[in-house]
Amino acid sequence: ESITAEQARRFLDESLVAHIGVISVGEPYVTPMSFVVDSDRILFRTKPGKRYEAMLENPVVSIEASTFDNETGDWTSVIVRGRAAEADDATITLTVQLLLRKYGTVLGPLLSRGHVVEVTIDEITGMISGGGFAMRTRPGRL
Repeated sequence: ESITAEQARRFLDESLVAHIGVISVGEPYVTPMSFVVDSDRILFRTKPGKRYEAMLENPVVSIEASTFDNETGDWTSVIVRGRAAEADDATITLTVQLLLRKYGTVLGPLLSRGHVVEVTIDEITGMISGGGFAMRTRPGRL
């Protein structure tokens, strides 16, 4: 079953880990990330490296977050398509504050290194497992 864009945003707000897909030297490359949602954008920090270089080369990215409950079989999956860009100074400060609020001091030492990236949300979609009398499915339609 589809969920609304607002439900998908709320799910992202509560998710602690997402995966970002980029194109690196013509090949897909997916990595986990800590992130925050601020209005119509996703903000995160990244170190210099393959993921960051790929976003500079091709800023179109896809971000996915999901959950699965082994006991009930319930799942939720949200996918964002957007464009990545280096954040400006005001956004860098905001991102650090929001990351610390969401994750606490666990990320503190990591926030002094790397780049802040903002992904403008161009499209957001979400799905949940069937409920009520609907057939329950597995993520990816297994």
